[in-house]
Amino acid sequence: MKFSQKSLNVFITLSLLCSPASTTEQGALLSLWGNVVKFTSGCSHWSLKPQVSIPALQEFTVCLSLKFEALSNSTWTAFMYRHPEVQYAELGFGGKQGRLVVWLCGAEWITDEIALQVSRWHSLCLTWAHTKDRPALYIEGKAIEMSPAHSSDSAPSVNPSCSKLAPNGTLTLGASHYMADGNINIIPITHLLGSLSQFRLWGREQEVTSPICTEGDLVKWERDNWDTWACAPLSDRSLQCEWSFYKVRLMFAIFRSDENKTELYKARDIAHKWLRKVLPTTIYLPRVSVFEVTRSSTEDGRVQTSREDQVVRWAPTNDRFHCLVHINVIPSLDVAAVQSEMSTNLKIPYVDHSGRLTLQADPDSIQTTPVESLTATTVSPSGVVTSPSTVTPALSKTTTSSTRSPFTSTATTSGFTVGPSSVSELYFEVRMNVSITGDYDPEEILSTWLNTRLPDDTMMVLALQMLPKDLRHRLKRESNISTSDEVFAYKVSRESCVFQVQVLTSLSDTQEMEEIIRSLLLPPYNNGSISIATEDIQISRILIFNCEAHSHQTRKGLFQWPATSGGKNAAQPCPKNPGHYASRHCKLCLSTQWMDPDLEDCSLVVETIPDLDQVKVTGDNALDVVEMIVSLLKNHSTLNYKELATVLDKLEDIVDLSVVTPCLGQVLINIISDILESDSNLLPFTNTILNITEAVGDNIVGYDGSSTLVAPGIAVSVVDVVPGLSGSLSFGVSSYRAGAKPEIFINRYPFNGTVAFISLPSVLQYNFPQNSFSQSPPRVTFQFFGIPMLFKTSQKDATLNTFVVSASVTNASSPIKDLADDVEVTLQHLIPNTLNRDLQCVYWNFNKNNGHGGWDDYGCRKHNSSSDYTTCLCDHLTHFGVLLDISRIPLDPANEQILTIMTYVGCGVSSLFLGITVLTYTAFEKLRRDYPSQILINLSLALLGLNLMFLVNSWLSSWGLYGLCVAAASTLHYFLLASFTWMGLEAVNMYFALVKVFNVYVPSYILKFCVLGWGIPLAICVLVLVVNREAYSSHLYTDAQSSLQPLDNSDSFCWLQDDVTFYVSVVAYAVLIFLFNIAVFVVVLIQIRHMRANSPAGTRRGLLHDLKGVSSLTLLLGLTWTVGFFTWGPARIVLLYLFSGLNSLQGLFIFLFHCLMKENVRRQWRIHLCFGRFRLEEHSEWSNSASVGVMAKPRSDPPRASVPSVRSVKSSSTDSTSASSGSSQRELSCKRPNLGLFVNSLALPRAQISPSGARAVPHQRGTNPTPGWRNHLLS
Repeated sequence: MKFSQKSLNVFITLSLLCSPASTTEQGALLSLWGNVVKFTSGCSHWSLKPQVSIPALQEFTVCLSLKFEALSNSTWTAFMYRHPEVQYAELGFGGKQGRLVVWLCGAEWITDEIALQVSRWHSLCLTWAHTKDRPALYIEGKAIEMSPAHSSDSAPSVNPSCSKLAPNGTLTLGASHYMADGNINIIPITHLLGSLSQFRLWGREQEVTSPICTEGDLVKWERDNWDTWACAPLSDRSLQCEWSFYKVRLMFAIFRSDENKTELYKARDIAHKWLRKVLPTTIYLPRVSVFEVTRSSTEDGRVQTSREDQVVRWAPTNDRFHCLVHINVIPSLDVAAVQSEMSTNLKIPYVDHSGRLTLQADPDSIQTTPVESLTATTVSPSGVVTSPSTVTPALSKTTTSSTRSPFTSTATTSGFTVGPSSVSELYFEVRMNVSITGDYDPEEILSTWLNTRLPDDTMMVLALQMLPKDLRHRLKRESNISTSDEVFAYKVSRESCVFQVQVLTSLSDTQEMEEIIRSLLLPPYNNGSISIATEDIQISRILIFNCEAHSHQTRKGLFQWPATSGGKNAAQPCPKNPGHYASRHCKLCLSTQWMDPDLEDCSLVVETIPDLDQVKVTGDNALDVVEMIVSLLKNHSTLNYKELATVLDKLEDIVDLSVVTPCLGQVLINIISDILESDSNLLPFTNTILNITEAVGDNIVGYDGSSTLVAPGIAVSVVDVVPGLSGSLSFGVSSYRAGAKPEIFINRYPFNGTVAFISLPSVLQYNFPQNSFSQSPPRVTFQFFGIPMLFKTSQKDATLNTFVVSASVTNASSPIKDLADDVEVTLQHLIPNTLNRDLQCVYWNFNKNNGHGGWDDYGCRKHNSSSDYTTCLCDHLTHFGVLLDISRIPLDPANEQILTIMTYVGCGVSSLFLGITVLTYTAFEKLRRDYPSQILINLSLALLGLNLMFLVNSWLSSWGLYGLCVAAASTLHYFLLASFTWMGLEAVNMYFALVKVFNVYVPSYILKFCVLGWGIPLAICVLVLVVNREAYSSHLYTDAQSSLQPLDNSDSFCWLQDDVTFYVSVVAYAVLIFLFNIAVFVVVLIQIRHMRANSPAGTRRGLLHDLKGVSSLTLLLGLTWTVGFFTWGPARIVLLYLFSGLNSLQGLFIFLFHCLMKENVRRQWRIHLCFGRFRLEEHSEWSNSASVGVMAKPRSDPPRASVPSVRSVKSSSTDSTSASSGSSQRELSCKRPNLGLFVNSLALPRAQISPSGARAVPHQRGTNPTPGWRNHLLS
């Protein structure tokens, strides 16, 4: 008989293996992964099958892959979902005119022009939730900006912010469509010319920053979802989507030659061996679950295929099993490749080593699906949703109580029914340690074992829960597990679990029932493949098995949960959408309690912070309101005035109405910390925040002696004091960094690195309540605030340079002020006071600034101070700090920002034109022959260096290198002094030229000017470096620089930080230079006026020409810098703008007056830089114009040595005649500077020209002829 049965099984196996390939591959071909649809003129679209319906969605995610054959500006559609009743685009994606278009609820959203590459796959995802005002588009995981366009013509009035996506619409791929007479009609002009693949739809909003390779939960990329019409899918392995986590479902049958029934555990063990044999080693099996299937359940749950029906006919009913396998593929592989691999490998049958049994999988049932993670599923193979994780008491026997087991096992189903009258209210909770031998999931094993071990007619197992390792109790002894030769060599798993048992029959003796339960659980279990041994069984009777009625305030409304029996669920309608329901489970345990509610189907009532005004805080809902505030603040980096007022009002109510435990106090401090670290204007709410923080310390209960609450930027410590037994009390913060929690110490002496310390005198105990037994003991509350911006005031001349620390007594008998012994406060400077600026010890006066609070120094004085610390002594308790004098920078941020931009732009423009000026005068030799031109070149170089150093100073400072900062500051200082010096030398040269006209001879004139112009600034800078190198620095190198925002941005600018050095080496030096320049300027104007008075009649020019000359001299002598000395008083802001504009653009003005408006410079440009008709020949210039201020001399005239000439050998090309420089040099008897450059810019009358073309030489000052510069002055 056994031989015939074995032969029969072999025949069955062979018949299964020899079935037609088309049938066995049906399951593998169901998936479309690895296939694409190519839309052409003959293949226009795919459509979703009618049996696949899309429900109403309040959020969704759509992902697909596109590859374009060609790009054009014509309209195309990738997919379109139409509303079933109103014919507009409910959802869609396409493009037109080079832009991508998203349709949602009849509205269009368009992107900027995007050039997507052709012949390349692009991953696109579209997400939306009803709480958002627009959809989100992602290409290759990168968010694409979209803007709303006009609504479509068919639905111009539809609001794009719809609440849900309409259900039961029609969906097409590759083209747009409309419905007519119930049929889909394609719009021809919307065809997509390209390929599409992996279209999936989820009913939730997902993160799509990386490729999603999982299958959709509403619309899948499977054949049974789509009507392909004339477009058959094509295989395309160029589209890869690699993934690691998969879920494999299949059905298999076990054929036995011994006619015995295969137990569930044995079937699971065989399936595991089979999978490990047929699958490669790169596929790991985190979980293998096996479940029995009856013929009736198969017929009810799914449509049988011919292959499955064949298996059913040959296999006994109890030898067919469902199998759910979770696999992890390492490394990740393409989804299509994994699906093909699984379909191929799982067709291989398995025969055990004894040859008595054979496992064969049904090929049609193999389905491999990529999943997000390897978590337990909640859907059975037949697609039926199982019961909740906790099993409620019922009249019929529950089949399983596992919180993780996804399927209902029919192996333990019992038809026993208990009448209502016999059900007792006797519940027990059981905790025990379990040792399990065998490679099985412990929870699945225990769930089935408990249901079989405890008798069905008397007991019901409820809510099995595996305890995490940190909650497991230790085993009292080593497990004593009996083993046999039949037990497989698997490792021993030691677990702890807890579950509840309901006794279905009434017993008078509770202790007797406990012993019965213990006796049923103690005997070991061994079936050959697994063994179970229990230890340390603890059984406790549950006395509370009902959850009391509870009022629960949430962001989704107020829910009134009724009294509910343990293990059951309560349901309540949603306040905003009553058609939906929220549920909440009452967990049965020793302390039966409500679990967190399931509010997924409910809409938000409190969507924004201002909506909190609708919620009234009470003692019962205070904790709920705190949770709502925490939830609302998560996505807010900035709070406006209304939001801050609402949150702070609710926090005040919570502190006043609730019992502040250390846990609640910590949450409140965390909320205040989040507010302090936000980019919000806290100035109107400083007093409110301080009062709330102090109230938390005053009202906190449930601690022993002391309690400390810390959060980033804030700390509160509470210390109970015994009157008469306490000496001095101290509080300190050992370290604090922005964004971290401060480290607190109490009653310890401060050490290096302490950022704040406060010591209370012993006389403070006299302010404690005396002999009052009815009151709580005196309490001292210390507070620390690491966010100085909380205490920002309108005070302009000082800024807070420390953190803030405070102390207060909760129930003092009298106000704490005018103490005999001072309170000592030591605070670390945020910016080291290396410059010895004025410091002021202050406290926070709540009454200043119309009740907004402000700093006051009453009762506080500075005890001692260093560059890093200041110690203050005060005779009262409050919030203490140290102010740093910043009166040198009295500008508001708005004007400072504008002036900064003006200065940087002006310096950049000046740098450009100074460079052009220097290049012009150095490139053209004829322009730089005279002294004024050479001085102009040096001045331009100094100003160019000053502007460039100013532009790069902040960048150099940002490197954070002290040496680099000193170098940048000293270089900037050097070029500033060099610019002032060359402006002074311009005045010296002008004085020599106009006032000291005759008998002035200076050998090596320009060389000496260069020594002075570049040497004096160098000497000053070297002297500063030698005497006080620390004068060159920046506040950038302090640890707390981010907490202060000085008005001049000096924290990121390297410059002179020492006041004495600044005023001596810059201000005083500039005053001397400009006083001299002003004097020379006045003398020059007087001299020019006299020259104009003596000029020939009819040669005078207009007022504009005079203004041009005066402006040129003003800018060249740097007189605009003197405006800086008058930037105070009511006109300060206006003068600062004038100072910044004139001096930052000084280089531009030099270019205008001495290049662009100079005729000889323009001619040089035309000679050397222009082409065509704009170009001048060099001889044409000099033949048509003589130099300014020089008379042309015939070559035949003899030299007149007796007449002193003021002609310089360094005369410019514009001042020379056709005589050679050599002959000119021989004609000179004295050498003096030339003023041609300056005078040429003045609007003075020219000398009369004789008819012969030679200039007449007028005589001035008696009989002395002056053929040189005076001719020029009068020209």
